Amino acid sequence: MKRFGGNRGRGRGQRRGQGWGSARNNSSGRDNREQTAQLPPPPFFNAFQHTKPLHKFTVNLPNDFLSPSPYLIFSLFFSLAQIEIIVKNTNKYAYVKDAGEGRQWKELTIKEFRIWLAILIYAGVFKLPSIRDYWNRDNKFPEHKISTFMSLIRFEQIKRFIHISDCTTPLPFWYSKVNPLATHIQTVSKSICVPSSNISVDEMIVRFSGRSIHTVRIKNKPTPEGYKILSLCDAGYTYSFIFTSRVQNQPEVQQVTELSKVGNEVYHLASQLPIENKSFNIYMDNYFSSIKLFKYLREKKIGACGTVRKNSANFPQILKVDKKLDWDTLSGVVVDNVLAILWMDNGPVTMLSTIHQIDNGNENLIERIRRRPRETSTNAVKVRAVFGTASKKSLPIPVVIDDYNHFMGGVDIADQLRGYYGTQLPVRRTWMPLFFWLLDTALINSYLILKKINANVNHQKDFRMQLAWDLIKEDLEGNEKKPHTRSQVHELEKQFKLIHVDPNKEHQYVTAKFELPIERLSSEGHFPEWRETRSSCVWYKYLVKKNQEKASKNPSQSQLYCIKCNLALCCNKERRNCFRDYHTYREDSN
Repeated sequence: MKRFGGNRGRGRGQRRGQGWGSARNNSSGRDNREQTAQLPPPPFFNAFQHTKPLHKFTVNLPNDFLSPSPYLIFSLFFSLAQIEIIVKNTNKYAYVKDAGEGRQWKELTIKEFRIWLAILIYAGVFKLPSIRDYWNRDNKFPEHKISTFMSLIRFEQIKRFIHISDCTTPLPFWYSKVNPLATHIQTVSKSICVPSSNISVDEMIVRFSGRSIHTVRIKNKPTPEGYKILSLCDAGYTYSFIFTSRVQNQPEVQQVTELSKVGNEVYHLASQLPIENKSFNIYMDNYFSSIKLFKYLREKKIGACGTVRKNSANFPQILKVDKKLDWDTLSGVVVDNVLAILWMDNGPVTMLSTIHQIDNGNENLIERIRRRPRETSTNAVKVRAVFGTASKKSLPIPVVIDDYNHFMGGVDIADQLRGYYGTQLPVRRTWMPLFFWLLDTALINSYLILKKINANVNHQKDFRMQLAWDLIKEDLEGNEKKPHTRSQVHELEKQFKLIHVDPNKEHQYVTAKFELPIERLSSEGHFPEWRETRSSCVWYKYLVKKNQEKASKNPSQSQLYCIKCNLALCCNKERRNCFRDYHTYREDSN
């Protein structure tokens, strides 16, 4: 007689409890078999058929872009016209605040705003605990050359007064302060790229923990608190987006009576696609999916696929299974021309689709390498039995599941690219996080466009660094339209590296190939600063090399430094004024 020592009954003694555990297990197995028998077989479904073939991601740049560079592509999103609007509104807002608070404001220029953007991009690549650390001249901190193009006070002043919209015009909606820039970025994104046929909709959270009635809190998210933005993305490229709020609807979203608020927002994004001459399938997760939405999208000639919650409206009751069924159990029901699917993996997976079929046997299955689940995972006993002793195994899964896994990650890729080198700084004003998000969106879209048309572009970091120096070089040359090549940027960076100032060294060395940096002639930020450490005068060293003279054993020493150039320069009454000569001498004057 088989004993069940580990399964005791409710009464006293061992004999009274024998057999209870076995009975429960048999009952559970019988319930599972009954549940499986009640599930309908995969039904015939007339899947939505596109009249036009599926296509890939394509780029349509203007014809005059013969040699696209990071700066040229980024200038489409942050065009000269948009920068002029931002500069104009920033100056207007600063003067308004200046009159009320007694602050001094120097009028912002286009060149200066480009430098400000370059510092933001640079700070996103080389992250430090505080933005002030980039201007820290302490020997314990590394030297950041980009901080020599703008003082810390000026950088923070621009950050304080920057304005996208006109501060004298009443704003009807909470996101209106960034709406001019947001509208322009979306327009450019739609005009120069056509996303592939399989595209995804998902939410993005822009970090902001300040006071705002428009923010959301979502637990177990990488960014649990902030503004929620619905985005339509293709492999990281943001094609269209909507700013959402807990208390206010988006006025641009058309309200379709048969759809929910979320359904209307998804349809608004889908309607931005060029569906007249292209075919599109939209993938979404269970927050957005519903039978009514999928039916409506099908009527508008748009395919749809996504996971769905079992408590979603009109979802078939027979597919709401909580039992632990055998792995690969597959069932479905057609509701309003939408296929509702149940597939048993580690747990029950419920999906909706208008573009897939599940009744054709092996034709709708695909082999994929799967990992054996842990013993503590859901339904582990039945799933691990499929693997046997192997930790990995090639198993057939439905094509609808594989397509969802493959195409759903478009928004996640954009979030991932943004997370590497994001430009967002700690701010108090409620709309500023949206500006940083728009800047990162423009950067990521520009990077993906350049990567698509240039196979040599690999890393996003290199793209951002070259763009930052391009923006700086645009200011130094004072040319609004001249494109910049990679070799020009490298030459500029080389000039920055030809001289190195170490305050701990008594003598500073200027190589024979040293060329005077361009930024020394700029009219802003060159102020003298008295320091404790003496260093050899760089201008004196340069003249010695230029005239091919023999350097003195005791070159001129100075405690006077230029704050912007971070160089030691003499300035005395009797001998010479190297500080003035260094900042005014032009090589073409001789």
